[in-house]
Amino acid sequence: MALPGDCGRLTWRSWHAPPEEPTAKHMKDKDKRPRFSSLRQFSWSGSKDKGEDERLIESTVLEWYEQKHRKPSPEEIDFINSIPIRDCPHCRSRLFARHGKGANGIQRYMCLGCGRRFTPLTGTIFDSRKIPISEWIEFLLHLFEYHSLKTSANDNRNAETTGGYWLSKVFAVLRGIQRDVVLRGTVWADEKLFDAPNAAKERAKAKTGSSLSRGCQYYVATATDGDLAIFIVMGRSKPSDKSCMRTYGRHIAEGSALIHDGEPSHSSFIDALALRSDVHTSAETKGLRDSENPMDPINDIHDKMEKFMSAHPGYDRSRLQDWMNLFWFVWCTPGDKMDKVKAFLKLAISKRIRIKFRDVYGKKGGDS
Repeated sequence: MALPGDCGRLTWRSWHAPPEEPTAKHMKDKDKRPRFSSLRQFSWSGSKDKGEDERLIESTVLEWYEQKHRKPSPEEIDFINSIPIRDCPHCRSRLFARHGKGANGIQRYMCLGCGRRFTPLTGTIFDSRKIPISEWIEFLLHLFEYHSLKTSANDNRNAETTGGYWLSKVFAVLRGIQRDVVLRGTVWADEKLFDAPNAAKERAKAKTGSSLSRGCQYYVATATDGDLAIFIVMGRSKPSDKSCMRTYGRHIAEGSALIHDGEPSHSSFIDALALRSDVHTSAETKGLRDSENPMDPINDIHDKMEKFMSAHPGYDRSRLQDWMNLFWFVWCTPGDKMDKVKAFLKLAISKRIRIKFRDVYGKKGGDS
């Protein structure tokens, strides 16, 4: 059966073949001319006699285009221009002057030291952005609500690679965010385990010739005082005196009370910090209702952490600490999800971090 118009020349195989994902390599022909016409160009664009079907298609596609390529709103321009400037992002000179505004209304500055121009966003993760910051707000809300990058990309009408690229920027902003956290008073502590990918388990079994996949679990030290918390990756070995002291020792105040499951290696930092130890083994707490379980505050964190990571099953385990920093931000930042977005934007703008797309996808893809 022939298909309408030119489509009649398509074979069954070509008609049903999955669409090829455009890449930078084949977006242009051998003469470096664009292979694909603009989304806003139609074969009837120059026609004065457009049919009703052509008008419908054109208006629909243009509406899609505007949704995917929104311009910064007046509120976004005001927000960007309100960002205080401390120094030149290029040379750190504090001598600079206003240098007019761009066509988009964003304030520009001229450094009197190095002579280079910059805007309030230069040197931040929003530098050279092609998508308005308002798109970031939607992305962050999804991230804080335990959405996967795939569902977020579908909702935001962005490519999955865009989500992976933005996630790398989020990780960069949050890196080191737990460094100065100190828990005080009554502290609950335990370790959370995450499995390595199945492929890594199979390789470990083949290498050792054993049915046990040793070294294929990641241990995360978790502790909370009911207000703040820490989520620190300890490694793939079972907790030791050394790893516990290194991980917990700098994050719990001396003289605090520690509620834990009696892990023997905990004694290293309990003794060093003169903590009051209150042990509740898993055998003791098994089957207890949450309201009766003395380990419930840390168990609740483990439950939420599991759900958060389950939304990203293909994550790169080498970036597990980055994921824990993100979960820490979601868990410990006061307020609702809108307050967390506000806090992240403030933090991101305060940090001089610039990550290029090719830095993330130049050699291999990001997390899924």
